Amino acid sequence: MATSAAPTVPTTAAPAAAPAAKGAAAFVSPIRLDNRPTPVAGDTNGEMPARDLVGVAPNCVASRAAAPSLGLLFATARDKGVVLGARECYRPLSGQVAVKRSVTAAGNSACAAPVATSPSGAPKGTSMHGWGKAADFTDADGSVAFGSPGDRFLNAEAERFGWNHPGWARPGGSACPEAWHWEWVGDGGILHDSPIRADVVALLPSSDGQGYSTVTGLGTVTQHGDAQDSGSAERSTLAWLVVGGARTPDGHGYWLVGLDGSVLSFGTAGSFGSAGPGPPASPIVGMAATPDGRGYWLVGSDGRISGLGDAGAFGSPASSGQSPRRPVVGMAATPGGRGYWVVSAEGGVFGYGDAGFYGAASGRSLPAPVVAMASTPDGRGYWLAGADGSVYAFGTAPTLGSAAARTLAQPVVAIAPTPSGRGYWLCAADGGVFSYGDAAYYGAG
Repeated sequence: MATSAAPTVPTTAAPAAAPAAKGAAAFVSPIRLDNRPTPVAGDTNGEMPARDLVGVAPNCVASRAAAPSLGLLFATARDKGVVLGARECYRPLSGQVAVKRSVTAAGNSACAAPVATSPSGAPKGTSMHGWGKAADFTDADGSVAFGSPGDRFLNAEAERFGWNHPGWARPGGSACPEAWHWEWVGDGGILHDSPIRADVVALLPSSDGQGYSTVTGLGTVTQHGDAQDSGSAERSTLAWLVVGGARTPDGHGYWLVGLDGSVLSFGTAGSFGSAGPGPPASPIVGMAATPDGRGYWLVGSDGRISGLGDAGAFGSPASSGQSPRRPVVGMAATPGGRGYWVVSAEGGVFGYGDAGFYGAASGRSLPAPVVAMASTPDGRGYWLAGADGSVYAFGTAPTLGSAAARTLAQPVVAIAPTPSGRGYWLCAADGGVFSYGDAAYYGAG
């Protein structure tokens, strides 16, 4: 019988971060009209090397520092049913020169960042796009316009992730206001205000449940408890952001997957191929490993599933004609590896192979989109996690609490069960970890 976990105040949840030290400075938001992005140390505006840039979405490459939060912003829009894209993020020097010439020819010279000239006469970039810390957004109607759905979404959500609409771009702020132009000041910006962290994408429990690892969009893997360090992609030149991962059954390795479907293997994790590379028309949103560790599935936001290694094909929303009302956000495999579930942002659950259906959160008014799922060890139940920390339990999955009553700085991005099935962890984009049931707290970050 399906059960639904009503949002409750967690009784065993550990704090997302240690209390501020006595006398510590209060948080000062970097979201201010006069704040601007900081330059990238060691780089030249508009001439940034590939190692300092990473793909976030079609038409959008951003600086490594800004990219994970921008990826989360795009994912949040997608999960909420808002069409949000980008016309351009990083703009090389040649692009800055071209834009300046174009607007000048149209008689609007003041409407583009100036292109300075070096003593030798060579052009020098000055645009915030040249640091990979600005984005020109689009929505269903083209460039975001004041009052459009994209504009309303950005004004409601972007600041939470460190994205600022500068004063000059707002109505009345200059002769050339731009609804579509936003800038990343999540590191504090030039005003050196408090940073905003929004880069964690996954939590991987250790095989014995005595620890876990957090994974960021840049592939940094941080160990807690007895979780083994098998390496990370932190120093790698990534083509696209990392969006998820899975640990090997023996606990001595893990895979990380990029939004283009590229898979990186660490420790004992075997390499069984990738669904990429290439620009992601429908980004990969998650992965699940087979029980023997000799394969894995990748799932895209459009419901397409790629099975690699010994991961069998049992069907998918994309191949079965099923059409979730919102994009797919994740998946979980059955204990025997002969089936899997797929979950969509409105809480729809789709089972394939030997994955039984035990209920769904769709059909009700959810306070926030569903963002992840986890199955019970016996395969007869599962949990769904909402971005607000809500937890919905079905089948044999016990209701153990949620973070819905908390005021979260960043949305929840992952849920993971303990080996016994009598506990689970929630993880937020700022690295905050919340523990329930027999899930012990081993630290945040």
